[in-house]
Amino acid sequence: MFSNKQGCRWACYEWKLGRILYMENEILRICILVDKGTDIVEFLYKPLDVDFMWRSPFPLYRQGFPETIHGKLGKFIDYYPGGWQECFPNAGRPCEYKGADIGLHGEVATLPWEFEILTSNSKQLRIKFWVRTLRTPFYLEKILSLQSGSPTLEIQERVVNEAGENMDFLWGHHPAFGEPFINGNCKINIKGAKVEVLPGDGVSLTNLKQGIGSWPMVEGIDGKPVDLSIVPKPQDRVSDVIFLSDLLEGKYEIINPEISLGFRFEFPEEIFKYIWYWRVARGSFGYPWYGRTYNIALEPFSGKAILSEAVKNGYQLTLDAGKEIEVKLAVTAFRI
Repeated sequence: MFSNKQGCRWACYEWKLGRILYMENEILRICILVDKGTDIVEFLYKPLDVDFMWRSPFPLYRQGFPETIHGKLGKFIDYYPGGWQECFPNAGRPCEYKGADIGLHGEVATLPWEFEILTSNSKQLRIKFWVRTLRTPFYLEKILSLQSGSPTLEIQERVVNEAGENMDFLWGHHPAFGEPFINGNCKINIKGAKVEVLPGDGVSLTNLKQGIGSWPMVEGIDGKPVDLSIVPKPQDRVSDVIFLSDLLEGKYEIINPEISLGFRFEFPEEIFKYIWYWRVARGSFGYPWYGRTYNIALEPFSGKAILSEAVKNGYQLTLDAGKEIEVKLAVTAFRI
């Protein structure tokens, strides 16, 4: 049962995959899988009844210990529902760090979290979530806040190194967007960035040439320019991973002009220095997508993949023993 009948409210349910928590006000409804990484699997704009989040083909199951299949995609993908994940303390493929096997996108996205209601009334809702990693000595906490009548979800996060030694990490947010919000008429607004197009994986189709460029224009494999700010259509059959760095500001927007709706993500660019742009327009074949999926993801990350490579190349984040770091983020649904 919801805590209030009007304004900000929350509800929590037990189901086969664990606790499912809803945060809601007059404009937004947010569904959080507490026992599966606090994944946000619904971010619904209520006036238009449009969910921004993409749902993957995989069903939802209860999680357990974060199994790692070294060098493989492993449990993150097997239990990946789409939506929005927190990625910590690794980003990208599995690796070894200080003797520990760290899986795809780290630990916290496959762990159960705890939560506490800090404020709950018709004007404001604040909920704290927290988790301790198992293979590394971190404590991660976040407070999600909604205000009555506001289209913005505010997020305040804190990472603590509980070890007696310095610890390195990568950190990011992995929101994936899908239909009905995403289509080939959508536009991505990013003020400016350096673009690195990664090489193909051999099982995906692409229309982009590997190399470096400036947002939004890059070279296509046919030698013609490609505008990355235009979301591909499902029939384009492409699949790419693109790193954006040297950001002019910590913000991006995705605009759907057909329904006059936008999604804005604001983040501190001094911590999240990259945006990973993952786009799949039915062009990724073999496991896990088999040419059947259509989505994009714009992911603020602290560095490029992978943690072991980050340490070698100096783009990791580091906390001294007992130290902590805090950040604030904001996500807004808006009309255009």
